[in-house]
Amino acid sequence: MKLLKQVVVFFLLLFLLSSLLRNILSYHDKIRFYQDFKNNYDQEKKENISLQTEILKKKSYSELEKTIRDKLNLLQPGEIAITIPTPTPGISTITPTPAPNWQQWWNVFFNHT
Repeated sequence: MKLLKQVVVFFLLLFLLSSLLRNILSYHDKIRFYQDFKNNYDQEKKENISLQTEILKKKSYSELEKTIRDKLNLLQPGEIAITIPTPTPGISTITPTPAPNWQQWWNVFFNHT
């Protein structure tokens, strides 16, 4: 009778431990999901703020005028356009290609010139 009680208690403890282990693993998975979701939410929130700021910039009259004038190359009265010429390429010096390492060592040991 005593052995039967011990076996029952053992199986009961085994069942409770397995249930506890499953719950702990499930908890860790849920915490990981929550952290990933929170990180994605924060990233999307930052992107939303930057997009809202960009929308406000695009809607402002001064920014719109600046964009139009830049694209059409227009000037306001009293402005002077300065165009900078593209630089001409300079003179490039040609350097000889060094010999391979094995040939340099060969020359050091066998050609005493």
